[in-house]
Amino acid sequence: MSDLLTTRPYADAVPNAQQSLDLFQGKWASKLPIEGVSTGETPLFEDPRVVWALTHLNRLGIETSQSDFLELGPLEGGHSFGLVRNGVKSVTAIEANKQAFLKCLVAREVLGYARVRFLLGDAMAFLQATQESYDVVFASGFLYHMQDPAKCLELIASRARALFLWTVYWDEEFARNHPDVRAGSDGVHPIHYKGREIRLHRHGYGEGIDYSRFWGGPDTHSHWMEREDLKFVLRLNGFTEIHEELETNPNGCALKLVAVKS
Repeated sequence: MSDLLTTRPYADAVPNAQQSLDLFQGKWASKLPIEGVSTGETPLFEDPRVVWALTHLNRLGIETSQSDFLELGPLEGGHSFGLVRNGVKSVTAIEANKQAFLKCLVAREVLGYARVRFLLGDAMAFLQATQESYDVVFASGFLYHMQDPAKCLELIASRARALFLWTVYWDEEFARNHPDVRAGSDGVHPIHYKGREIRLHRHGYGEGIDYSRFWGGPDTHSHWMEREDLKFVLRLNGFTEIHEELETNPNGCALKLVAVKS
């Protein structure tokens, strides 16, 4: 958090957006949709993946305007903002990173969007403890930070009828051609999941993590799934209709998908 909280604990100017955003000066990942303010560069508040998700969920029979969403890992609230701006009924968003949680609150107040509740806590613990059910789970940039991604998908399936997922997955050819991705893995870690062997790939975050600029998982490493294993787990847990599109980015092969139970 910015030193402004300790060196200048009182605001002395007329309330304005930049003053609130500067509580995290230089530490925003997202570009907020406000003219004339200084934040980050990533356009998560205007991310086309949100519209893509809602479009395909509606096509698969989910009335998103009547749907309660559970969002896992909202980061700074950009996708939460996009969901309510595009008409979903409500969003409950679980964020474990304390700084990111506070940034979500600042962004919500600065932009004035409603129908979103941000909760500070571990999403896996929440999924295991809650008795609530949701129409849709929205998980963008979340699964590949999990140590047990198969269990994560199982818990999601126990709490929701539909899922939007954007995630990086392990692809051997991509790793072979990108030494930095290969260097982050220490090989295959097979597990047995409901009668099938699933190949997990341990991905380390490296040494000396700067948590003021790191928005990954809470552990020193995570496990990436292979694409077919990921879809196998979804189907085994009741998601019968899956629509996916593949992408590439510097961090690895990625997919976005919607999955719906019949």
